[in-house]
Amino acid sequence: MTQTVVTSPTVLLTGFTSGIGARMLEELLEHPSRPSLVLLARGAADLEDALERARATGLVAMGALADLGDLGSIRTALEQIHAAQERGAVRPVDVVLLNAGAQFTSGRRAGAQGHELTFTVNVIAQHLLLRGLEPLLAADAHAVLLGSSTHRGKKASFNLVPDPQWRDPEDLARAEPPADGPVRFADERGKGGVAYASSKLALVTLAHDWAERLAASGHRLNTYDPGLVAGTGLGRDMPASRYWVWKHVMPAMSVLPGASTPRATARHAVRLALGDAHGSLNGGYVEIGRVTRADAATFAADRRERLWAWLEGAVRDHLPTYAASEGSR
Repeated sequence: MTQTVVTSPTVLLTGFTSGIGARMLEELLEHPSRPSLVLLARGAADLEDALERARATGLVAMGALADLGDLGSIRTALEQIHAAQERGAVRPVDVVLLNAGAQFTSGRRAGAQGHELTFTVNVIAQHLLLRGLEPLLAADAHAVLLGSSTHRGKKASFNLVPDPQWRDPEDLARAEPPADGPVRFADERGKGGVAYASSKLALVTLAHDWAERLAASGHRLNTYDPGLVAGTGLGRDMPASRYWVWKHVMPAMSVLPGASTPRATARHAVRLALGDAHGSLNGGYVEIGRVTRADAATFAADRRERLWAWLEGAVRDHLPTYAASEGSR
């Protein structure tokens, strides 16, 4: 009788400290495949706590500190993962689950390299992570990017987030100048919403090229849309009273079509990532477990070409030393 040897997958996860990501981590800790974990987090205490929990369940786990608002920090984390692979402490990565994202109540904040912070975290950092992880992937690895219904326009987000506004990437990455006087919260929140929706439009656009690039080497990449999930940490930049409503009142919207809870949507995301669902899908757009199609605007060839070229320039000086500098598709 032939015996099949089942090897647990190595899963890299970002954004696991709260909300959907925290539930993703729970799903991974309980998954029957007993995955080895590579965890990236901004805070040392959060990272150590997650590693202790994973190891307490018998899983192999390593972590690295990575602030997605600082491309230099991402480079350091990637080099640590590469070094761990080189010494045999970590196997090649089978699953990349890039959950981490950010939304702010204005577009005035900037990351460490001077780019608008929402665009830095949601787009530039994701591109750098994929560029750095590409040489570290297992033969048939699968990557999942976290999309958002906001890329389709405000009606898809229950009118909670403004329509995205496509502009040249250089403009999308430019922070609003500091206010020279009093500002209305509603105005600032609107600009922050546009920055978020526009960043997700850019990320979904970018995903098409990454799916094609990875497929050429036998890998897969899909985009997962968690739906509206109220009560997550995305609202942490709100004033206290509004954040309380976001955390304690608006989760009731989870019963509506197009909305979900952190636990339910995390389960679908992990099933997609590990191949328990849609195991042969590549370049897909999956909304709360259902395969749909990204907005037609994301397929525009001119936008895709310009976005890729701009991002390659933005990350060039922050690529890990082991990663190839050539970024042609």
